[in-house]
Amino acid sequence: MRNRIVGMSRFTPLEYRHIGYDRWEITRPFMYFGDVNTIVVPTGFITDLDSVPRVPLFYAMLKGFTVRAATIHDYLYKTQRGKAFADNMFLAAMYDEGIPAFRRYPIYWGVSMFGRSAYESYAEVTV
Repeated sequence: MRNRIVGMSRFTPLEYRHIGYDRWEITRPFMYFGDVNTIVVPTGFITDLDSVPRVPLFYAMLKGFTVRAATIHDYLYKTQRGKAFADNMFLAAMYDEGIPAFRRYPIYWGVSMFGRSAYESYAEVTV
């Protein structure tokens, strides 16, 4: 079992504003304090929060449950810190966000198995 920070959230408040279809802008630095790494998402970062395929059952089961961890994951993909690192931090952040295992693992498996094209599309932009 992982160590927990007692009496303190591993996340700072997530503040954002809607800027258009499926896009939100971070309006204050957002931080996640992992066991080993601290991730800082800067003001102005654009995220889609938790994108989920529009397949009705998956969408209803998974959409809206992991906004903080998904923002961390988007940032790590866009900054090209390594796909495996981003996916593993996402899993840890979902745990720290309190996402139950029956939701956490399907979401993690989904990005692990099918997120390669999204990760690589960001690589083309940053090169």
